Amino acid sequence: MARKKKNFDEEEEHRHDFENVDEEMDEEVDELDEDVEPEDVEDVLELEEIEKKLESGEAFFSSDDNTLLPKQRIVFTCPRCKRIFFNNKWVKDNITDLFTVRTEMAYCDRCLDKATGEFVGSIEIYDKKLKERKEEFIQLAREVEEEMENSPPFEKIIDIVEKNDILFIFTNTTRLAMEIGRRIRQEFMGGIQYEWFERNQFLRVKWHDEVKNKEYFKERIRQLKERRFGLFAFEDED
Repeated sequence: MARKKKNFDEEEEHRHDFENVDEEMDEEVDELDEDVEPEDVEDVLELEEIEKKLESGEAFFSSDDNTLLPKQRIVFTCPRCKRIFFNNKWVKDNITDLFTVRTEMAYCDRCLDKATGEFVGSIEIYDKKLKERKEEFIQLAREVEEEMENSPPFEKIIDIVEKNDILFIFTNTTRLAMEIGRRIRQEFMGGIQYEWFERNQFLRVKWHDEVKNKEYFKERIRQLKERRFGLFAFEDED
């Protein structure tokens, strides 16, 4: 997939239109809808009550970002099964299609268990001294994960993998990926690049120890992409 190149230390949006729907994913969503648990029924009733409050104007309204949802500013939604995280549970979505809410992607526990290699944020670390500093990068990433404020249980590092002398850190939210990237930039300097996809719902962070070393890693990353490693789920589609 062709991407627009960006200069280091610039935070620009990098969007791609995504319209194809995975048939297998649809089948799994149908299975989830049929398998409604008792607590899901309670949550649906609660969501219906919220809809009434939204219509009557009793619900929380923020003029800053036009978000409508009681006591919440963000609704996390699973890109695989389309459920939302509400009342500390993943439930069927009865809100986002009807009301203006701010949504962010995060795989729910069930979908993370079913499909390995799916993530919302990724950090790619290109460092010629990786053998010497690998553990420092990992420790720093874990510290950021632990220090995140108001973090839901699924906002976490999914995996940390070294491939072709490149260190990959995969996260389940863009916020965590952003914070890890910023901390790496603060601690190790170098150059950083942010690539946003799918209307800012997915984020890839690229950090280089030195700008002049970018060409050194070019062939290594090309080989990984050919093997479909490190791609978001929608990028892996033919």
